[in-house]
Amino acid sequence: MGLFSDKSCRIDLAYNVELNYVFNAACRAAQLCGYKIENCDNYNYMIYLSKGMSMLTWGEQVTVAMGVIPDGRTGVSIVSQPKLGTEFGARKQNQKNVELLASMLNQLLYPPNTQGMGY
Repeated sequence: MGLFSDKSCRIDLAYNVELNYVFNAACRAAQLCGYKIENCDNYNYMIYLSKGMSMLTWGEQVTVAMGVIPDGRTGVSIVSQPKLGTEFGARKQNQKNVELLASMLNQLLYPPNTQGMGY
């Protein structure tokens, strides 16, 4: 791996929840996690997010893509890329941000008081 190797972070999720509901929850989760929504494409079920500069990175760009997967569930892929491709510490921070976004989406889709109730 060279200096400009792939620094993206990715998490894939699947939910037993209707696609439009997951899309709306993902938009809300992004806002709650401090992301700026650059574009919501509800025709292709894509959300484009960004996060500004911090002490550790120059910021990140996140794409949330979703669709119905072969088993009938709603699949969600969250991919984060650093805004500046030469950042050394960005991957670890961006991975934490992606995990936080996934966790917030899980909480919105399956609130603690409904866990195990089939929602």
